[in-house]
Amino acid sequence: MNRFTIVFLLSLIFIAVFAKAQTITQARFRISNKTKGFTSIDLVINNTIYVGIEDDGSIAYIESENDDINTPLDLERLGLPITFYGTSDIHDIPGKIKSIGNIKFTYYNVFDIHDERGNLKSIGDIQIKYCNTFDIHDPKGKVKSVGPVTIKYYNVFDQSFPFGYVKSIEGNTARIKVSVRNPIIERGRKS
Repeated sequence: MNRFTIVFLLSLIFIAVFAKAQTITQARFRISNKTKGFTSIDLVINNTIYVGIEDDGSIAYIESENDDINTPLDLERLGLPITFYGTSDIHDIPGKIKSIGNIKFTYYNVFDIHDERGNLKSIGDIQIKYCNTFDIHDPKGKVKSVGPVTIKYYNVFDQSFPFGYVKSIEGNTARIKVSVRNPIIERGRKS
């Protein structure tokens, strides 16, 4: 084979690999004052595919601007298969979303001794952290940060407000947003 053929074949392989790449272009996370974890997650993939995830990790909806997409089978047809953890994944909880296309979902497992097993650890490149045993004054198990967004809670020192309610959310970006359901009003300002 000559040099042109090799370069041509390599460029075709390169294009094929990156043509299937998916990116999270926008993610919205909703938390609650009354529960731990997320109440819902809305993902926008490649600016055209919308996926909603419920608090239990199930798929709430799948929509698209370009095609008639309503089910996981429709996503698989477009090269975005949804996979779930199974019984062969011995360290993770079966039934949770493992990936949507090449966007991986990871969860805290038996090796993360300071965090609750089964909590969402990351979606693609978005890292998620929770208040754990080292946050001695804060409510355990509540979401501490989502990517660059940090969440602060009323803790044991804020006795005039309910313990564990959201005090502030800082760092929301156009790509990653966190909001709270059932916020409390403090002196005319939403938290």
